[in-house]
Amino acid sequence: MSLELSVILVVGERRDRAVHCLASLLAQDAIGEMEIQLFDCGPHQPPLPGSEHPAVRTIPIPPDTLFSSAKARGIREARAPVFVFFEEHCRAHAGWARALIEAHRAPSDPTQKPLAGVGAEVHNGNGRVGTSRHLELANYHPWLPPAPRGEHGMLPGHNSSFRREIVMRYDAVLEDLLRAEIVLHQVLVRDGYRLLAEPTARFEHLNETTLASSSRGRFLWNRLYAPARARFFGWSRARRLFYVFALPLIPIYSILRLSQFFSLKRRDYLGRFVRALPILLFVQTASACGYVLGLVRGEGDAEAKFTWFEMNEPRQPNPEP
Repeated sequence: MSLELSVILVVGERRDRAVHCLASLLAQDAIGEMEIQLFDCGPHQPPLPGSEHPAVRTIPIPPDTLFSSAKARGIREARAPVFVFFEEHCRAHAGWARALIEAHRAPSDPTQKPLAGVGAEVHNGNGRVGTSRHLELANYHPWLPPAPRGEHGMLPGHNSSFRREIVMRYDAVLEDLLRAEIVLHQVLVRDGYRLLAEPTARFEHLNETTLASSSRGRFLWNRLYAPARARFFGWSRARRLFYVFALPLIPIYSILRLSQFFSLKRRDYLGRFVRALPILLFVQTASACGYVLGLVRGEGDAEAKFTWFEMNEPRQPNPEP
């Protein structure tokens, strides 16, 4: 069987959840067509259970390796025509890999733009804990179940699949694009490629469970996102200054956009959204502060801090029944 999907998995200190993540990948019915690149930056840690599987290639990396650098290396070394990023605090549902492979294999319509990426439906892996149930409404609202199949301007960050030959056209700037991966999605769409949401591919994500944790993560990510977005889309000084002076309005604008989305497209989640408004407004304010600081002062040390956050921040699982 030929390789069809390369999974890029970066693991840090949280071996407890990484074990479950890897097990969910190895349980895929398409495992014979997959390779799993396990980038292990956990110093002095024993091998991850399951890493002895022939589909897994463990690649030790220094503990201070940036998330973007590890993912860029994974793309460059991938042997399959399609690669997928997968976070160690996620679990793939049955059929996830097969659905991604088939979506990329589907015959293309010559009248359409080329398909560059396919994303999955996002399920909440710890919705009974703390703020998790509220935060998914801000982070993953376009892809919550039941998610419609169709084109999107972006896909679930850090957990979507792409055609390697297309992404490698950006090899010279891969690390910069991957500091805040949504910028890669936006650049692909700008350059004439399609991104598709495929709801038969499903995975679950462990969200942050405290307001402090989620606010810190959103602050750091937006500090990376804003300057990268400005660079790749050639923002003028005037446009940057507009966002700086609009800081007090950005959280309100974000909430209004979410309100419109849930009112018009996902009324099944509208009640939950209304109840979550105070928490979401606080988190969106933290996001806006990170965004503006990134425009004014650049990334600073946010990427190193965000790398640690992604792989090591506590994300409490659901309590046992």
